[in-house]
Amino acid sequence: MPQTSIRSLARQLGLSASTVSLALRGSDQVVPSTRKRVLQAAKRDGYRVNPLVRSVMAALRRSSQESFQGALLALNCSEEDKPVQMAYHREVFSGAQRRARSLRYSMELCWVGSKQVTLARLNTIVRTRNVQGLVVMPFAESRDFSALDWSPLAAVVMDYCLTAPALHSVLPDHHVSMMRALELLKKRGYVRPGLVVTEARDGRVMHKRSAGFISHFRKLRRAMPVPPIQIDGMTRGEFLRWFRKYRPDVVLAHRQEEIVRWLGEEGFLVPRDVGFVQLNWTERSSTCAAMDMQPALLGAVAVESVVAQLQRNEQGVPENPKTITLVSRWVDGPTLRPARSG
Repeated sequence: MPQTSIRSLARQLGLSASTVSLALRGSDQVVPSTRKRVLQAAKRDGYRVNPLVRSVMAALRRSSQESFQGALLALNCSEEDKPVQMAYHREVFSGAQRRARSLRYSMELCWVGSKQVTLARLNTIVRTRNVQGLVVMPFAESRDFSALDWSPLAAVVMDYCLTAPALHSVLPDHHVSMMRALELLKKRGYVRPGLVVTEARDGRVMHKRSAGFISHFRKLRRAMPVPPIQIDGMTRGEFLRWFRKYRPDVVLAHRQEEIVRWLGEEGFLVPRDVGFVQLNWTERSSTCAAMDMQPALLGAVAVESVVAQLQRNEQGVPENPKTITLVSRWVDGPTLRPARSG
């Protein structure tokens, strides 16, 4: 069946194409009864606006000399009065914004929350600002965004942070990244790696960090010498009891400053006695070995995914959501002993 167009609607209703176009945009230049008739026919026949055509026409109306830019939004979430982005999120947004500009799209940050922009208000912003696409950034807590009208939007989510709807996603590959990091550590002579990650943070990524850790030893066909410690709000005493019991020769964790200090207070020096790897390079407190999830690249790839959907005229909640994953980049550092020569 041919796709319904403005011209086909105009022929069907006995109106000019310009009148139908104005009515679909809600223009006051069209009498209310005609506008209502056009909107009813468009809905009945399944008319959908091509977002690229809509954006091009909007750009042409602004200025015949102005280069085309579609409008994208990056969504972050907070219940704070004055929300502040963490370093990881700043890198994600920076990468997304640079890539958007290179593709001639605008990209703005929008905070969503009860003290910021509500989903009802966001629906209005999307409509009035002619927003074509959304990049949903990682949230600390899961949210339900089904109240947002996704039908005119192309979108990706960058974490497992939405309970609804299910969207295309761009994510770090925590499982493969962990396995590769452990393989590198093995080549450096470390044989008793210990993973320190809270249940909450591991759960946010579907336990892929701990799953990758366990898979490493299954691949080697050997028992795991040091079980992961996964305690939310882990204290100094809890960490040291685990460390004394299992004596890992390298620790992979998030809390670099605290853990290195706790070890030093017990007489264990990094890297002389034990190595340390920061699980998220953007959270390092000083120079160290780390896993760089490449947040700027993730942001750029997220924008590329949204733009590709727009170019294919794909909007709304996808029937079959797809996922793109990126493996972390290894960063060497002074918290590990030097690699063996030869």
